[in-house]
Amino acid sequence: MDYKFIIFLVSIIFGCLSAGAWLYSSQVKVTREKAVEIIKKKAKQKNEQPNLSGVSFDGWDVRETLKAQSKWNSLGAIFASISMFFQVLILIFY
Repeated sequence: MDYKFIIFLVSIIFGCLSAGAWLYSSQVKVTREKAVEIIKKKAKQKNEQPNLSGVSFDGWDVRETLKAQSKWNSLGAIFASISMFFQVLILIFY
């Protein structure tokens, strides 16, 4: 195997990871019960009273769902950037 093939393979792997992260980002949901658990855990770590207010839509907590989607969306963007970096390496050096 030569370097071009390895770099190309790494680019494909990160491209697939990016697609997977973005697909998961579009589907991830956090239930209200799970959101309450997260809020209580964070409050306990900070030795504060938990603020259990929130917005629920069809049984899903909006704030925590957006946080989860944002996390996976960011990972998708990072993986896409890495994939493009390796594609640029192939174009420049080969």
